[in-house]
Amino acid sequence: MIRSLHTFEIGEEFAQMRSVPVAMGPGKEDAVLFIHSRHPNIDPWSEAFTYARDTLKLSLISMSGELLWRRDLDWGVVPGIWYSPVISFDLDGDGIDEIWYVGSTNPKLPLSIDYRVLERIDPATGEVTGQWPWPKYPRGESMSHTYRYSLAAGYAHGQPVLITAQGTYQDMYLQGHNPGMGKRWEIHIPASAPGARASHVFPVLDMNDDGIDELFWGERILSVEDGHELFCCDRDGFHAHSDIVAPFIDPVDGKKYIYTCREGGGAPRVVTYDFSGEIVWSAVEAGHIHKGWVANIGEDRRRIAMAMSLALGAHGSQSHSSTPILYYFDAVSGKPVDFDLPFLGCHLMPIDFTGDGYHEFFGTGGDALGRCYDRCGTELADLGRNGRVVRSGKVLALPGQQLMLAYGDEKLVRIWGDDAAATASPDPVCDRYHTFMQHLMGSGYNHINSVQSCGM
Repeated sequence: MIRSLHTFEIGEEFAQMRSVPVAMGPGKEDAVLFIHSRHPNIDPWSEAFTYARDTLKLSLISMSGELLWRRDLDWGVVPGIWYSPVISFDLDGDGIDEIWYVGSTNPKLPLSIDYRVLERIDPATGEVTGQWPWPKYPRGESMSHTYRYSLAAGYAHGQPVLITAQGTYQDMYLQGHNPGMGKRWEIHIPASAPGARASHVFPVLDMNDDGIDELFWGERILSVEDGHELFCCDRDGFHAHSDIVAPFIDPVDGKKYIYTCREGGGAPRVVTYDFSGEIVWSAVEAGHIHKGWVANIGEDRRRIAMAMSLALGAHGSQSHSSTPILYYFDAVSGKPVDFDLPFLGCHLMPIDFTGDGYHEFFGTGGDALGRCYDRCGTELADLGRNGRVVRSGKVLALPGQQLMLAYGDEKLVRIWGDDAAATASPDPVCDRYHTFMQHLMGSGYNHINSVQSCGM
């Protein structure tokens, strides 16, 4: 039965919410960091930008519900995902997850690049224990291109690596850092360089099983160890931006694939590669493919891929309000398939509540909003129409996957899960991925429905 497993009281209403888990150290109760504001998320695109009416806060709450501390990031930090990414990551290897975020030292100049800094917080005290200048690029570009900052992390033969990044659509800069914050590597991918730009989601996992994580920087696959490019998918044919990049493994033969949904930049718009960067299949010749997922809903956990085309219409917040066109494919062969549920696939996100390797669905919009369904369309639970997705995957160290929802008007965040979920997972690789990615869900759009639903 799907039920509420944990409830966190935030103490104030909020219009935006992100979250990452925080390990407090050996023998200590774990905690959860909530990143929230009364103002909705502010996007750097000028047609969607709004003036902040509230600041961004960091609130650390123990798993037993105690507010350990709260930090207000003040007016120098624009309360938006791309202006201030946040992750939790144990870079020094002491068993405690430090909190890393992009902040500002000047509350009067929220758009200043010169005052931008990377800060580290000790979760035990809530105090800043390190501060480093944020790289001062890109500069001289549009606001949407300039304020696209990301934080990521991974492991190279067991050694932790922190990754800082700037840029999504044109010039892109990435830096790897060792424990102690010594520069491990740095790369610049200029706007003129061939190959794809970045995506709004960036999975991190060891896809080739060599002990070194890969960063899926759009359709460009980078080594966490030294930043080198393993390969760039469709390097000579695609120079634009993919909204969705989703690695997945075929449970039939264990082969690995990368499913991508492209915002624009030429045909095709939906492409699946093998893990050498070769195109396996492609589809859809036009349209802004704005959403997509891979779900295990066919017989024998067969993977089905969804893609949603959404034209850009009016300006600002209404820019994505056109009628969607939905496509469904066999994820491995690319053959079009029927989708039998009575809801649009773009209004559903896959999540394996039961832990049996098949996905259930949570409704993120339309008539399905707030409800959970099995893969046949049977309703399993109603989680409330006012809940918004914060995290999903292995949110808790329990069987199955869980879903964290924010209820801003109730000042609450709840974790939902199946109390009868299978105790043994059919895919431990999937479990490791969905556990680690929890730490990166305060950066980019990793916290929405794309990363958890990538078939891993």
